[in-house]
Amino acid sequence: MSYIKGKVALVTGASSGLGAAIAAEFATAGASLIVGARRKAPLDAFVAEVEAQGGQALAVQCDVSQEAAVQAMFAAGLARFGRIDILINNAGIADHTPTDELTFARWSEVIDTNLNGAFLCAREALRIMKGQGAGRMIHIGSLSAQVPRPNTIAYAASKFALAGMNHSLALDGRDHGVASSIFHPGIVGTNLVQNMQEGDPRDRISADVAARAVLAMADLPDHVNFVDGTILPLNMPFLGRG
Repeated sequence: MSYIKGKVALVTGASSGLGAAIAAEFATAGASLIVGARRKAPLDAFVAEVEAQGGQALAVQCDVSQEAAVQAMFAAGLARFGRIDILINNAGIADHTPTDELTFARWSEVIDTNLNGAFLCAREALRIMKGQGAGRMIHIGSLSAQVPRPNTIAYAASKFALAGMNHSLALDGRDHGVASSIFHPGIVGTNLVQNMQEGDPRDRISADVAARAVLAMADLPDHVNFVDGTILPLNMPFLGRG
């Protein structure tokens, strides 16, 4: 049984990588899509493809670190579809600057997108979903929210904070029928990760595979919450020495 068919999902960071793959999986599953990102052209191409196949989608240019832009994106989605059932909080940037070389400007850029942007989207979604009496948010976290890599202090801090934000949202939404969960992928083969074309392809997860896992977390009855999910390559040295 499909629970997602006919629902309206908003995906941020949907112009490429995991966000684009998630939007495509949700559209195939029968959801209507609101896709947001800073680059509009890839979003327009996605909408054209979805509509050519008989689906519904709306592209909105949005920098999630800007409050007014986030509010406008949600308003546009409501104007088009009348409701928003699912938020995929995916927009994010990575950084690999050594801590002692990291400027405050770059730190702020990472936090503004990965954490503040996620908050702004979650807040708007919660306002809408409380009124509907139902809704679901899935935040794209990272294994770095549990075990960081060296020289990623801003990224790790943002993902640790996102995990805490998810926990609070799950509590705040519970009495209103709003579920909040977080998805922690290992190495996904996108342009967010450096040198992704090198090495053994079994050392990473393709974006479409990770997207199917996100779909599984969303394709549930409204009263069920898949609170926390982790996906990683089998041989990734994350679980211990073995």
